[in-house]
Parts: sequence; C-alpha cells; structure tokens
Amino acid sequence: VQKLEVSARGERVEKDQPLLTLYSPDLLTTQREFLDALRLRDEAKESETRAALESAERLVESAKRRLVLWNITEKQIAELEHSRTSKETLTLYSPFKGVVQDLPVDQGRRVMTGDHLVDVADLSVVWVWAEFYQDELPILKIGMPVIVTTSSYPNEKFGGTVDLIDPFINDAKRTGRVRFILPNPELKLRPEMYVDVELSMDMGEALTIPVSAVMPTGKRSAVFVDKGEGRLEPRFVDLGRKYGDDYAVTAGLKEGERVVSSANFLIDAEAKVQGAVKNWSEGAKE
Repeated sequence: VQKLEVSARGERVEKDQPLLTLYSPDLLTTQREFLDALRLRDEAKESETRAALESAERLVESAKRRLVLWNITEKQIAELEHSRTSKETLTLYSPFKGVVQDLPVDQGRRVMTGDHLVDVADLSVVWVWAEFYQDELPILKIGMPVIVTTSSYPNEKFGGTVDLIDPFINDAKRTGRVRFILPNPELKLRPEMYVDVELSMDMGEALTIPVSAVMPTGKRSAVFVDKGEGRLEPRFVDLGRKYGDDYAVTAGLKEGERVVSSANFLIDAEAKVQGAVKNWSEGAKE
C-alpha cells in the first residue's frame, strides 16, 4: 500500500473519493497486456482482415476483464486506452457515498492477492427492522408509508415504506419481523441504532375499549359496565382486532356506555371477580 487516503473506521467518504494507492508489478503487467491487445487490434484494423480483427477484439475484452478484477474503473480503463501509457500504481476510489466500515491495512503494508483492503458501507439507504404481534401483521402492506424517529434526533422524522414482511413467527414472543426501507442522504441513521416506527392508516370507525378493561373468563371476555350509583353490570363482549392499547368491540356494548378499567377499579382479589363472573354466567344459562 503506497498511500492510504482514509485513516479510520467510520470516516465518511464521497463517491469517487480516493481510498488508497497500490503499487504492484502484476498490475503493471496486466496493463501492458491490455496495451499490447490494443496495438494488435489497431494492426488488425489496418489489415482489414475480419478474422484477425475479431480475434484482436476478443483479446482486448479479455485483457479489459483482467483490469476490472483489479477494481479499475471504466473511466480509468478509458484513460489508459487513450494515453497508451501504463502506470506503476493503482488508485482505488469509493464507488458511492458512504462510511468506512473496515480498514484492515496500513500505509506501507505489503498485501497479497485476495487480501482485504477497505470496506465502504453505502448508508444512503438503510433498513429498519421492527417486531409486530401476529394479529397486527395482516393490516401491514408492502409499500405502506411509515415515520421513523430516534432519540438521537428528537426533532426529526424520517420517512420510509414497508419493504418486507417476514412470513415466519417467533414462537416465544408470537411476533413477526417487518423490514422498512428509508432514504438516508445525510447518513444520520446508523447501523444498530434504536428507533421508533409509527404507522398511520385509516382503519375506519369502530367502538373501542381499553385492553385493561377486559377480563378473560375462559372462552369469552367480560367487562364491567358502569350502571351509575355505584352499580356495575358484568357483561360478555365480543372483541375484534387489537389496536395498541385498545380492543375493537364487535358485540356486547353500545356507544356511550362506560366500562370499568384497571386504572380506576381496584379489586382486592381477582379470584373473587372471577367467581362472581362464573356465578353470573351460570345463572344466565339457567
């Protein structure tokens, strides 16, 4: 490595910015083979022999492919073809705007074919992974817009879209992973950063109650309806989809009825309530 143009992991680089310069006798040989192939092609053009020209063209393309294996850009190859002068060194450029992810070499170090030189991560577009409960997954669609926020930039919002919905469910947590894709032109969002994802969608109108107001009683769910003057009526309800901290109610309640939630109804022993609901339900059957 004759010259190192970047100094540390995490350093930002621009597209076409020099990363390092290498000296290699093998590179010099490869360039000369390319120049020899160009000379043969020129001679074949002058001879006006079709077979010779086709053979020379194949030699040029083969030599060009070997140059590409050195990560020589099309622009550099064009310059070499124009100047017809080989160079003892090769400068490698960043193919895009990004961040140095790995830099395992030092200036002056001898490197061999296959050695790892420098990694540049393209962070202009990033992925965000989030987990959703299994009953929330059906409402998500590919291309759905999302807003991403992070405590690192509390006053900023980053727009993105749903890119992938993992078809597999986590057995322990009963959740599925969803991937979002976000433009990141200023490289503010970084790998392994924690973020919050917000989805907005029109779910229509529905009667909802807090999750904390629902008491499971086996196969059905019950709530306590406030009948006024300190009287509570236990009532079975049919629940729909869960939306955050609320359930949609499909049957058993009417709009305007008040239900008791755990925030304002304290019970000394849940067993007493379960017993009361059981007696009430058995009485209802009779």
